[in-house]
Amino acid sequence: MRRSHGFTLVELAVVLVVCVAVGVVIMAVLLPSIGRRNHGIRHLKDATQVRGIQQGLVLWSQNNRDRYPRPSSLDKDNMTIALAEGEDPSTKDTTSNIISILIYNGFIPPELCVSPAEVNGNIKVFDTYDYEAPAGAAAADKKLALWDPGFNADFTDPSRPGNFSYGHMLPAGERLAKQWMNTFSATEAVLGNRGPEIAGLGSPKGGVRPATLKNPTSNTLLIHGGRTTWEGNIAYNDNHVSFETRMDPEETPYSFDGKKTYLDHLFYDELDDAAGLNNFLSIVTKAGPARADFVSIWD
Repeated sequence: MRRSHGFTLVELAVVLVVCVAVGVVIMAVLLPSIGRRNHGIRHLKDATQVRGIQQGLVLWSQNNRDRYPRPSSLDKDNMTIALAEGEDPSTKDTTSNIISILIYNGFIPPELCVSPAEVNGNIKVFDTYDYEAPAGAAAADKKLALWDPGFNADFTDPSRPGNFSYGHMLPAGERLAKQWMNTFSATEAVLGNRGPEIAGLGSPKGGVRPATLKNPTSNTLLIHGGRTTWEGNIAYNDNHVSFETRMDPEETPYSFDGKKTYLDHLFYDELDDAAGLNNFLSIVTKAGPARADFVSIWD
């Protein structure tokens, strides 16, 4: 019997199955490399943003005696933030106000403030920033404001998104006097991907003190890390940015009490540092005249 030149339904089904199987194999090969490529792109873009914010701080300092922004020194007439009777002006020195000063003066845009690798759903770009007459300003004439107080770094309120992804040096105590400025130091961390809250440090081994996290499932471990480890871009006071793979980078040895040298944890204010100059990066929602007045938030 002469056979038709067409395919039978069974043959078509076999071809379809083979094509699907080949497609699955190809995707299995390609997807990991695509994922790695996308991760690399996020990492590089994030490093560019960290560098951009750090450069904004440096540009500000060039016209302000090498000092980084301090809202309490700028808003002396309380045109931007009102003070209660007897309240210390340094309560204005929060992350929200510091970063908003840079935005208002054109050193960085709001889009630069949210990392491309952000994993916290309550951190979003502040796309209604007011550069002319911010409604939240204390002055009756809103045009007298020195920044938009509507910019918000506090991501802990589910009813109001935070607008900033990165931690920065605490502008308090000796850090304010000696480090919250363009010092050109390669070991002073100024700003970078925020990290997890550290509950405490263990006994030293070879110059390293292991950290215990308060929240082992912190969002910050997912920004660039691998769910159990922190990784991130950090800008230092000599204006270089490094991608660090640990919370106590090898480039940050610090002599605590001038006696023992350990690797300095970026997200922990070590208790045995009498000088108060160890690295400590966080997002600050409350500030004041003393180090104890500053409140950091963590996720």
